[in-house]
Amino acid sequence: MSSAIEVINLYKQYSLGVISYKNIKKDLQSFYSKLRGLEDPNSVINFDDDQLKKNQDYILALKNININFKEGGKIGVLGKNGSGKSTLLKIISRVTSPTAGNLKIYGSVRSLLEVGVGFHPELTGLENIYLSGSVSGEKKKDIDKCKDEIISFSGLDKYINTPVKRYSSGMIVKLGFSVATILDSDIILVDEVLAIADYEFREKALKKMKEISNNKLKTILFVSHNMDMIKTFCDECIVLDNGELIFQGNSDKAIEFYSKKK
Repeated sequence: MSSAIEVINLYKQYSLGVISYKNIKKDLQSFYSKLRGLEDPNSVINFDDDQLKKNQDYILALKNININFKEGGKIGVLGKNGSGKSTLLKIISRVTSPTAGNLKIYGSVRSLLEVGVGFHPELTGLENIYLSGSVSGEKKKDIDKCKDEIISFSGLDKYINTPVKRYSSGMIVKLGFSVATILDSDIILVDEVLAIADYEFREKALKKMKEISNNKLKTILFVSHNMDMIKTFCDECIVLDNGELIFQGNSDKAIEFYSKKK
């Protein structure tokens, strides 16, 4: 079975509190590097654990993550709040960049992460469908074929020509889920946002997820604190704790390990 996602020695470092380095030279270096699309020379990780513990200005959201997700895998991502789950999915979906390490993705990715991520608030729901598709490399004619199904599934027919900034969080989740699951993709990332939607849509969304989970070619990474949902959709799980990968295995064993860990 071929790989869908390879995560190699991945680190993500965030600075705490302030944006400025309080040093004009470092600020200019960072600003210039950002303009050129280069790595910030002032964000290079010191991999010495003792030094990291002493440095109160930074936190490692992910620390030396190594995972190989196989094509067609249905993987649950478990961990307490702040363990690095959402950060990992954001890096895979290209919302943010890793500080160090490599990431190899084989195929197209669609994600349903934080509410509103990937949507432009000034554009209508319909325009955001086309924006989301085009950013992922879809041709307009292919989006045209899926457009009506996306609108129908979301139940937002009446509001589809309204700017997304006027949508409730539940409406955004409906549109985001519909786009992520109906437009063709090889890899789907779902963070715990379905809880925001109403009961009727959640039931419809869960049926759609079950349908997708039966497709042996689609890879799903699913973040949830609902163990019943993990058991339903996921064959295997990873468990993160304080930015580190501490377990990888089948769902039942992962849930048992996580439950004891809590």
